[in-house]
Amino acid sequence: MTDDLFNKALGFVLKWEGGFVDNPNDLGGRTNKGITQSTYNAYLRNKGLANKDVKLISDNEVKDIYYNNYWLAAGCDRMTDKFAVACFDTAVNMGVGRVDEFLKAAEWISIDKFLLARAAKYNEFANVTSQRQFLHGWLNRLFDLQKFLETI
Repeated sequence: MTDDLFNKALGFVLKWEGGFVDNPNDLGGRTNKGITQSTYNAYLRNKGLANKDVKLISDNEVKDIYYNNYWLAAGCDRMTDKFAVACFDTAVNMGVGRVDEFLKAAEWISIDKFLLARAAKYNEFANVTSQRQFLHGWLNRLFDLQKFLETI
C-alpha cells in the first residue's frame, strides 16, 4: 500500500461525501465532508481539544480522520489495491463494521461479490421508509466505485 493509493481513494470518497449536510432523515446526523459531528467530537477529544462545529473541520483533520479511523481501522493498508479502495469507501459510507461482512460475502477474492453484497445492504436499508430517498444516490455511488476500481 502506498500513500498515493490512499490519496486516490480519498479523492473518490470526497467526491461523494461533498460538503456540509444536515438532513433530518440522515441517520448519520450533521456531517461535513462525510465526517459526522460525533466522529469529529471524538477526534478532538482524543487530541485534548474542545469540541467545535463540524462545519469548521479542516482538510488536514478530514484526512487524518479518514486515514486512521477508516483506512487503517478497516485494514485497507493490508489489502490488494482494489479491495483497499472498495473497503475504504464502504467503511466511510456504511461503517467499518460492514467491511468484514462484505469481505466474507466476497469470499475474500471476488470484488464483484463484494459490490453485490453492498448493493443488497443498500436495498435492505431502503426498506426503512425514511431511508428510501437515499437509495438512488447510494447505488449511483456504488456504480461509480465500480468504474473507479477499473482504473486501479
